[in-house]
Amino acid sequence: MATALAARFPRLAELPRVAAVVEATPLERAARLSRFSGADVWVKRDDRTNPLYGGNKIRKLAYLLGDARAKGADTLITAGALGSHHALATALHGKEHGFHVHAVLSPQPWTDHVEENLRAHVALGTTLHGVRSLALAQPKMMLEALKLRRAGHHPYLIPFGGSNVIGTFGYVEAGLELALQLEAGGLGEPDAVYCALGSGATAVGLAIGLAAAGMLVPVRAVLVTSKLVGNRYLLSRLAHATVRALRAVDPRFPDVAALAMEQLVVEDAWLAVGYGVVNDEVERVTDLAEQDGLVLDPSYTAPTVATMLEAVASGDVRRPLYVHSLSSADLGPLLRRAPVAPAFARALAGAAR
Repeated sequence: MATALAARFPRLAELPRVAAVVEATPLERAARLSRFSGADVWVKRDDRTNPLYGGNKIRKLAYLLGDARAKGADTLITAGALGSHHALATALHGKEHGFHVHAVLSPQPWTDHVEENLRAHVALGTTLHGVRSLALAQPKMMLEALKLRRAGHHPYLIPFGGSNVIGTFGYVEAGLELALQLEAGGLGEPDAVYCALGSGATAVGLAIGLAAAGMLVPVRAVLVTSKLVGNRYLLSRLAHATVRALRAVDPRFPDVAALAMEQLVVEDAWLAVGYGVVNDEVERVTDLAEQDGLVLDPSYTAPTVATMLEAVASGDVRRPLYVHSLSSADLGPLLRRAPVAPAFARALAGAAR
């Protein structure tokens, strides 16, 4: 399948990529959220990027796994919190494409969702490593890579959330795809595009892709992790490095990094609530979204929808578009044969309190 990126800029078809995103994800009107809020709410269904396991991580992994394969890797090493969707997506799609996967996991409050993701890892055969804090994850990844190289393996390190230049290519593609869908449907430009902001590639890539398509729409990124990661300095570095890399392959790709950063707005009010915390607002928006067929999680998607609805209520936004980034794939068959979560995980969850 020709991607939106390669169709617009043909030389970018040279970028190594695996076929992880099965087709352009649907753009739908959220009828229940629209009625509740009095706004015209649209949803980009990136929960459906792949039936094995979808969500925003898959767009990044399409390019990251392609790069790993091109470099002769046999093992992937990545990191995330205990219930990390990125770590699980890497495990599922890495195994599907012939890699063994190591995941370095840091503390996160214990929920049923976290437990299910950990059980899925065990069923998949992911090699799990626990660390007592997020700051220790990168050194642990480097140590495991050294051990693997000494044992004759060829590891490939994937950063938190898949958010490096190569991973960001996937959301530049998504931004171009979204612009094409809006134009083809005669829908015009939304007031703002909302997405979760964890490690940065989703928000930065969307802003670049939309700007490259000539659609100057604010991308409101709801920060749910830390300002150490989601600050404008690091986001700007990622935007400029991504555009430079794309232009190095196809000079016709426009130099839109500065323009994209002008459109990128970091919404950080949710940091006061805390990562993965379930409160009344999380429960309320989760119930509302479920009526539109959207399953939310307390870490990323529920805070994003809550922030969007608050902007609508204030009169700031009347026609928002939400990028739904949590996989809707059914893990039931995998979980039915999954054993219990590893013993170290509950101790780590306790460290997150």
